[in-house]
Amino acid sequence: MTALLPRRHRTADEAALLDRLPPIRHRPAPDEDQLFEQASLSRVLLLMAQVDQESEYLLCRQLAEHALGAVPEPGVPPE
Repeated sequence: MTALLPRRHRTADEAALLDRLPPIRHRPAPDEDQLFEQASLSRVLLLMAQVDQESEYLLCRQLAEHALGAVPEPGVPPE
């Protein structure tokens, strides 16, 4: 007889569901001030000049060539 009676829709206990979720931790992205405070002077200069990793490598290579006269190619063992 109960199968013929209209069923009530079950409602979710929203508070209980929220309690089961893990806490959300907000981690803001570091801003430039934090980067400058935590970085070494050389890193800060590269950040200020917006030098990417490839440009940094080329700059270091050019400086080494200027100071040493010649620099071996990457992956080639020195003689």
